[in-house]
Parts: sequence; structure tokens; C-alpha cells
Amino acid sequence: MKIITINEKDDFFHFLNYNIDVNDYKYKYLSNVLHYAFVIGQLPVTENTRILRLDTYWAIYIETDGKLFIYGDTLKEFTLELQSIINFESFQGFEIMGDYNLVYSIIRGKNVTNFTVIKDRIFYQLNNKGLLILNSETPLLPKLEDHAELTEMMLAYYVEEYEGKRNKEKAFINAMIIEHIKENSIYILKESQTIVAFCTISDPDIGIIFVRPDFRNRNLGKLLLSQCSKILFDKNQKSLLMTDLNNYSSNKMCLDIGYEEIYKHTNLELI
Repeated sequence: MKIITINEKDDFFHFLNYNIDVNDYKYKYLSNVLHYAFVIGQLPVTENTRILRLDTYWAIYIETDGKLFIYGDTLKEFTLELQSIINFESFQGFEIMGDYNLVYSIIRGKNVTNFTVIKDRIFYQLNNKGLLILNSETPLLPKLEDHAELTEMMLAYYVEEYEGKRNKEKAFINAMIIEHIKENSIYILKESQTIVAFCTISDPDIGIIFVRPDFRNRNLGKLLLSQCSKILFDKNQKSLLMTDLNNYSSNKMCLDIGYEEIYKHTNLELI
């Protein structure tokens, strides 16, 4: 196994440039970390940061002030090496983000129990639109006057999605909604002039989909997701999205309309 530390800058950045496709959806979060750490320099990393290589397999460990990022292949050699260099007891209050299988392999092998799950996610890709549920109607683009109603729905989404632990400021959400409306990157379903569901897109990704609680179990989410997925698929020959791994109904909805699992990601907090 070859270890490339952050101090070996030429080899370290050569690896990043030639082995990690930042446009690959499964590296959606990792690409952001690499950008802030190594492109614009707004995320200082410690000397413990390193890359592990064995044949065609690799893993990367990025240590910052407050977060640990662990991505790559789940090999025994990588797991043991990372277990040996990460002192979990000294990282109380830190978040861990990374590959689901690799991260859990490391913490279970070290018998780490002092953590809470912020979010385990499944990443999906749609390669065929044959199972999409479509009708003759197209989803509506909201008007600017709809921003207040959509802001309240988006605030409710964050409360529900993160169980009240990561609520957002109303002004921040309102600005985001207005931007979505201006960019035609949010679609809605209406009943009796009430917005009952919305779905954001970030080409080629599905962003956030939310159905008002009192309008659920009517396949409205499945219909809106299908319609928005078709928009992206027709343009890119694929559509991508992520879900909460533990949300059975969301995952079933994705599978029912043809999405296929491609990756699992985790975000934990050490306590």
C-alpha cells in the first residue's frame, strides 16, 4: 500500500487531478471539499491528510478543523490504516462525512459508539424513463408571487428532514426560493390554488421534493418526481437524486419509477 501525505504536494495533487472525477455524482460532497480546501484555500487541512493507494483502489482522508472527510474503497488495508491514524476520542464534536461502507467499517472496527447520525443517504441514477408515471399535464413553474407560500413549505421540509436539528432562517430560504423561481429550477403541483408539492432541480440532479403532509399518500410526490425526472432525462439521458437511507417511502418511490442505487453516503457527528 502506498501512502501519499499532503506534504507530498506534487504526488498528492497529481492523484486528485487524474483519479477523482469531480463531476461524478457520488463525489458530489467530496468535490465541494476539494474545491474549498485545495482550489480557493478556504478550508485549511492538517498534515494528517493523506491518500491511500493499493493497485487500482484508493481512499482519501481529509482532516480539517471541525470535520473529517473519508472517501474511497472499503479495503481491509485502508480500514486498518485509517483506524490507526484517527484518534476518535480527540475529535469530540467533529462531523464525519464520507463513503458509507468505509466510514462504518472504520468506526465499527474501533468500537466507536459515541456518535449520532446526521444523515445516511442513498444516491440514485435514472437510466431509463420507462417506469415514470406521466400524464398529459406538465408540472407548473411558480410565479414570483408564490415565493411566500413556497418559503413556508421549504422551512417545513428542513424541520422534517433533519428533525428540527438544522432549521434554516426564513430570510435565507426566501432568497433561495426567489432564485429558484427566477431560474425556472422549481416546479409545483397545485390544487384549488394551493401549492401542494414542489420539486427543485439542479441540472442534472433532482434537488428537494416536498409534499404537504395532508396531501400525502396520493402519489403526488411520485407524479411530480416523474415529471421533473423526465425533464432532466430528456436533456441528459439520465437523472440523479439522493434520499434519506432510512426513509422507506422515499426510497420505494424512487425504485418504483426506475431509479437505481449507485452509492451510499454518511454524515455523522462525534459526541
